Amino acid sequence: MGRRLKKACLSGSVAALEALIEEDELILNRVSSLTDFFHETPLHIAALCGHLDFTKALLTRKPKLATELDLLRCSPLHLASTEGHVEIVQELLRANTDVCLARDQDGT
Repeated sequence: MGRRLKKACLSGSVAALEALIEEDELILNRVSSLTDFFHETPLHIAALCGHLDFTKALLTRKPKLATELDLLRCSPLHLASTEGHVEIVQELLRANTDVCLARDQDGT
């Protein structure tokens, strides 16, 4: 099941994601225990690959994924912004305003 989820993430197939969730409605809750996702979440992969619709589908089902860090302590926001995926950055910020922790010199 983990391999199928990772393949869906890499391809950006929302239909494949929905089919997997239909088979196992808790699959996104088990991501950390799936061996194929040891270093990142499905949202990390979608953000890195620039899959906007897949990102939206994940955030709709599990917004907490926006706050998860990978092995290098990067969030999906870091990865999307590094790759220039502006629309994904906007979706991540909409899903969870706490993912952007940057502050100016006054702390605001």
